[in-house]
Amino acid sequence: MDNQYIVFMEDEAQPYSDIVVVDDKFLFLAGLVSEDLETRDEAYGTIEFETNRILDNLKVILEKYGSDMDHVVKIDVLVSKWEYKDAMNKEYVKHFKKEKLPARICYGNVSIAGECKVEMAVIATKK
Repeated sequence: MDNQYIVFMEDEAQPYSDIVVVDDKFLFLAGLVSEDLETRDEAYGTIEFETNRILDNLKVILEKYGSDMDHVVKIDVLVSKWEYKDAMNKEYVKHFKKEKLPARICYGNVSIAGECKVEMAVIATKK
């Protein structure tokens, strides 16, 4: 089966796919930042706001492609300042069942697009 490459906004300055679906089973999502899903405008705020916006958006995207938060298997989290990690974690865990937390790595003091405080790259499976 051919892989499906999905690009939301075509921009030669950003040569990547937003989502790659492999074998109609695995979803690989490029780094998600806090944004309005309709306008694609970044939505800046506190680390708590941005974390919740990303994970709320993730839920919508996953459902659109036949998955859900229970099927997230790995997340790479990047925070622009390491001091944001604890506040991000406090919000992050609210979006997952305790027994279904994805494998994860968190990088700190990372440059992220615009004024974003957090970015997440996600791997999930379809239901």
